[in-house]
Amino acid sequence: MVAVHCENCSNFFEVEESLIGGLANCPACGKATTVPGLNDPWFRMAQVVMAIVWALVTAWAFTLGGLTPALIVGTVAALIIVVLHWAM
Repeated sequence: MVAVHCENCSNFFEVEESLIGGLANCPACGKATTVPGLNDPWFRMAQVVMAIVWALVTAWAFTLGGLTPALIVGTVAALIIVVLHWAM
């Protein structure tokens, strides 16, 4: 389920994940509102920021200890990013 904030009446409601990036009718006012997600600019920005953080953390680990720490830290950072992405 995805939390949606109605652009018309400010009501909060949830919709199925299949509607991400599309429109949903608000149960309170009945008007269509955008479901945040794949096409949402803030969502895209969060993806870019997470990718940059992953690259920086992995590069930092490489400079400290070489390839093995970079692989370990990069994998852990990627898992954290996946969890954060899933939670959005």
